[in-house]
Amino acid sequence: MPAFDETWKSIAPLWAAVNGPGGDAHSGSPAAAATALSPSSGGNAVVFAVRTADVEQPPRLPEGGDVVGAPLGPYDAVEVTLFGRPAAKGRIAFGDSVAVVGRFEFEHGADPDELGPAVLSALAEEAFLEGAEVIYTIVEGVEAPSYLGTGWTEAGRLARS
Repeated sequence: MPAFDETWKSIAPLWAAVNGPGGDAHSGSPAAAATALSPSSGGNAVVFAVRTADVEQPPRLPEGGDVVGAPLGPYDAVEVTLFGRPAAKGRIAFGDSVAVVGRFEFEHGADPDELGPAVLSALAEEAFLEGAEVIYTIVEGVEAPSYLGTGWTEAGRLARS
């Protein structure tokens, strides 16, 4: 899998940035989380990719919905609000013509399948404006969550070392 090994070298630091402060509690530090993963043929995590142009635009928002974005150092954050209250969010980090998205969070009672596509669409718009042609995300297991929508393809598999 030499081609994916090279891809992983470019997106691993972005994945660490996306999972920065406040990251996944069971993974330890963000840098450790990225370096603990390595390409494998079997794996327990899957890297999915989608072309930026293939993500539906503009974001479809429910009534009272709005999108707010903010640069936060090593990553940018996007939040969907409903009537001014936070409802869903995600993070993105940029590399050379690539971006990595993750840390999707949904407030209690928010429907990921309704708000997730809006978050992803807003992140994809940022990626496009930064010159990213491809967006990557990492999913535990083999199926991408339905809120990511269609168009994603498997780019590789990762195993924890």
